[in-house]
Amino acid sequence: MKKTIFLLTILLVPVLFSQSKVNFQILNANNIRLGLQNIGNLNNRFGDGSGGGYWKMLNQDSTIVFDQGPWLIGKINNKVHLAISQWGTNYSPGPIINNKAAMQYKPEDSLKYRIYKISKGDNNTNKDYAEWPFEFGAPRTKDGKPKLYQDQTLWTVFNSYDPTTKYKKYWTDSLFVIPVEIQQLAYSKNGNSKDDIDLFSNTVFFEWTVINKGTMQIDSAYFSFWTDIDFSNALQNTPAVDSINSTGYLWTNATSLQPVVGYTLLFGPTAPSNGNKATVKGKIKNNFINLDALSFHAILDDSFIPGSINTPATSRNEAWNIVRGLYSNGKTKINPTNNKPTKLTFSGDPVTNSGWIFNNTIGSTGGGAGFNLSSGPFNLAPNDTQWVMMALVPAYSKDYKESITIMRNKVKLLKSLPYDSLAFGRKSVMVGVKEAKLIPTEIRLEQNYPNPFNPETAISYQLSAFSFVTLKVYDVLGREVATLVNEHKVSGVYEVKFNRSNLASGIYFYRLTTTTAAITKKMIFSK
Repeated sequence: MKKTIFLLTILLVPVLFSQSKVNFQILNANNIRLGLQNIGNLNNRFGDGSGGGYWKMLNQDSTIVFDQGPWLIGKINNKVHLAISQWGTNYSPGPIINNKAAMQYKPEDSLKYRIYKISKGDNNTNKDYAEWPFEFGAPRTKDGKPKLYQDQTLWTVFNSYDPTTKYKKYWTDSLFVIPVEIQQLAYSKNGNSKDDIDLFSNTVFFEWTVINKGTMQIDSAYFSFWTDIDFSNALQNTPAVDSINSTGYLWTNATSLQPVVGYTLLFGPTAPSNGNKATVKGKIKNNFINLDALSFHAILDDSFIPGSINTPATSRNEAWNIVRGLYSNGKTKINPTNNKPTKLTFSGDPVTNSGWIFNNTIGSTGGGAGFNLSSGPFNLAPNDTQWVMMALVPAYSKDYKESITIMRNKVKLLKSLPYDSLAFGRKSVMVGVKEAKLIPTEIRLEQNYPNPFNPETAISYQLSAFSFVTLKVYDVLGREVATLVNEHKVSGVYEVKFNRSNLASGIYFYRLTTTTAAITKKMIFSK
């Protein structure tokens, strides 16, 4: 269904653009290319149903994402209101001005409501740089210039306050117009390398600032990110969630190359919490916390079958159920592996084959496979804002277990970095360790301590980048005595204990091997 819809839409592109002033720009600093539009979604660039997100690491230029968009849902006067981007249903270009949608208030300025793109080294010769829309909330530097995030930045603003029905296609009921404005940042760093060389070469960051431009509070609100992920065999793209790291993803084991495509919630919306600290655009907000992902709704296809529980929302009521962690029909999810209620569909671990994992006994996936990853609840008072930051993190290998492991380690590294390092690439202090340490700038293997040892010694090493790592011990004849490390590791400082009381006294060697280096040192065991 979806592919046919979008093919028809593309045939009408000249009319669509001239009437609604929808436009798009390509974010393409690194290996990921996204066609982002000023109505909250992705642009189908080729017009062939292949989608709006591509990855050079897969067959030079393969589709990985068909579409995506942010949601804001909550209650006004105890009635559910919904701001949404989902395939043909989108936002209206521009901000809310004088209590009206920009396209209703001043349609003659529609060219200003576009998506703007700036890159490192730009000046006023770039029209988007020269016309950077500060008046609409576009970020600026302290000296009043357009603010660049990483090496390439796309910025736009859209709203859900426009009553025009052309933005509400393929939706089965009234969305209830909601006075929400969303300012969207998308950015990436230059790079054309694999993850073990440069993590940022295969990452795209998103920030959304959500503003209640109405006169009434939005209660029990949720932020939700919806996406339709396409790669590999569409019938074998399986949704899953890593609840510990607030990461939704799709994986496959059906092809020779088995990639995984995920989105991770780096900083969720904030809620009051005494004694805690939240991060909002790099600044600390005392007595608040950043909310983690509350719920994960798996979408197996876009069939829109009435009563189906793993299909997209088609009404406000279904959307309201989904963001709160219920099935779209309002029923409680039950994890079949432990018979306990859950808000997270397919929360098991495909790497260890444990927990609730999708299997073909409930049907196959299709071209509409994707998910909603939701966070909340929170209240949004008039003129109040919420801020959310996420990242697109694909990974690939010939084995899906290794692909998932690579993606998880990428996510862990991203979550260990402070906001300034993520947004501007600045070297900074790592977060989440007992003692703050600078991010290592080189690969090192330290001398074991104590040395000589009996029966235990400690071996320390450091990594400057994400890599697959082995640390092995050999005797003087080159025979392997022990494998201490054999897995992907994020950058950081590590220590491993080696305890072998049954060794013969003598000289041994320990060898650290990464994707780019191999280092060997000598140690002595003495009884």
